[in-house]
Amino acid sequence: MDTWLRVVAIGLPLAGALIIWRLGDRFVAARSWLAAAIFAIVGLLALVLFVFNRLNACTFASGSQNCAFDGLATLSVVVLGALLAWASIAARRTQDSTDYVLMLLFMAAWAGVGLARELFTLIVSLNVLIFVANRWLNRRGIKLRYLFVRDDYKDE
Repeated sequence: MDTWLRVVAIGLPLAGALIIWRLGDRFVAARSWLAAAIFAIVGLLALVLFVFNRLNACTFASGSQNCAFDGLATLSVVVLGALLAWASIAARRTQDSTDYVLMLLFMAAWAGVGLARELFTLIVSLNVLIFVANRWLNRRGIKLRYLFVRDDYKDE
């Protein structure tokens, strides 16, 4: 059950991003409620994962029973789900579908980083997280040139 909760918590925002991307700007009110519902469901799934895996019992323990990273990562998914659900309902008329897709991809990447058990899932989630952050900053007019290669052949 633990694996299925993790898969649904990561895959549900990806499916929601695909649905909102395909709908485009046709259903303005429905996309904000769909995004808010997905954020709320993922937050509740992370809370269920936190309670049923007994991460709350070992989050503040020390020694070999310490699982602070797993517990705090799961709680951060809960908090992020609540914040993004509130943000998608509060600004439902001012955002276009690309903002919702980026928010859902950010949620999927954050859940993937926090709930990953395999290295492959962690690496893919980190790449999606960097991509979403870069796209969001580009939409705000901030250009990051972290992969800039100088052209040394055009010396003056």
